[in-house]
Amino acid sequence: MWGAPGPALTAVGATVAYAGIGLMLWAWWQLGTLLRAGAEMSRRQQWRSLACWTLPLVPSPLLFSADVWSYIAQGTLALRGWNVYEASPADLGGPLAANVPEVWRDSSAPYGPLSVLASQGVMAVAGENHVVAAAVGHRLVALAGLALLAWSVQRLAARTGVGEGGAWWAAPLNPLVLAHVVGGAHNEGLMIGLMMAGLVAYRSGRWVLGTVVLTGAVLVKAPTGVALACAAMVAVAARPGPWRRVGRALGITAVAGAALWLIVLLCGQGWGWLRTAGTPAEVHTWLSVSTNLGIVLEWIAGAADWNAAPGAVTATRTVGTLAGVCAVLFLVWRAPRLGAERATALSLLAIVLCSPAVQPWYLLWGGVPLAVVAWRTLADTRAKAAVVALLLMIMPSGRGPTWTYVIAAVLGGLVTWAVLTWTARRSRQPAALT
Repeated sequence: MWGAPGPALTAVGATVAYAGIGLMLWAWWQLGTLLRAGAEMSRRQQWRSLACWTLPLVPSPLLFSADVWSYIAQGTLALRGWNVYEASPADLGGPLAANVPEVWRDSSAPYGPLSVLASQGVMAVAGENHVVAAAVGHRLVALAGLALLAWSVQRLAARTGVGEGGAWWAAPLNPLVLAHVVGGAHNEGLMIGLMMAGLVAYRSGRWVLGTVVLTGAVLVKAPTGVALACAAMVAVAARPGPWRRVGRALGITAVAGAALWLIVLLCGQGWGWLRTAGTPAEVHTWLSVSTNLGIVLEWIAGAADWNAAPGAVTATRTVGTLAGVCAVLFLVWRAPRLGAERATALSLLAIVLCSPAVQPWYLLWGGVPLAVVAWRTLADTRAKAAVVALLLMIMPSGRGPTWTYVIAAVLGGLVTWAVLTWTARRSRQPAALT
């Protein structure tokens, strides 16, 4: 239901959403158990499963997040010829600005110029007066990223020998991927799709193509720069002799620099994204360990009447950021032994865990490359439970909890239980007859 439905329709929609989420989580959990026990999925089954789990989300309203309204506003600003790193959605006025969450309404775009270019293209096709079409258009961009992600996971899993079915289950079919890349239409889909395709190119020995594609991923969201660093370290270390290694390092640097300059030039938004990339850290997200630690220290210091209380959050965030940088440098240095995919996954997870602002979909940055080298780790009961918890911690509306959604969660859970009970009884009937 697009728009602003009344209380009754909101309750019905929320109940249906929770029932669907419950069924998806149960199916994903059971499938992971089967694959870990030795079951296999053909490539046809993999793509068919992904299509069946994804397509029902395409026409649905935005789920779990309202960030797409920011993308729409930024694409409109770019289409009008304004610099999205200087202007903000509030400058548009009207419904385009009103749809953007208030916390981001006066903020410049924190995303790279390639993400803004994609939004600009969607708005050029949909038009400013068709916001539903624009939202669905952004979802189609996310779907293109998901398709690239899925193809890349399949190729990398085949090359690393970890099992295509398991990697497919842990990445493209992951409920967090479906909920936030498709349901929420986040630009993580485009970013991770390009990142994984770049890793495929590097593993195939096409380092020039891989460098260009990974640079494109950086220009969607900057953290993927660690993927380029890890892949480059592996490619350089594979060359025999010091001079050949130096030559390869210089070649990668030159290609990355040229691709960066050319793509930024073509996007036409300049280099302001380097200044605004830290904008998401301005809000408090309770998944951020460093921010939460600072808040606790502030509370303790305030209770003890210490003068250091106001600076605790800044201090813990700074320490967390430095710890993340150190972890990334160490993992990049170890990339030739760990492999580009594993080093990339661990580096991105370190960035997220040490970041001053963390959203559940940020964990996909490292979770997807980790799936192609260690999907069995993600199939552990504790890891699956974490995925369930991360998905359920956000309301389908993307807003704070209300009694409507609490009741809908209970009713949706009952619907899920009823469907699963009915399915189990039907599956036992043939056995009873024989």
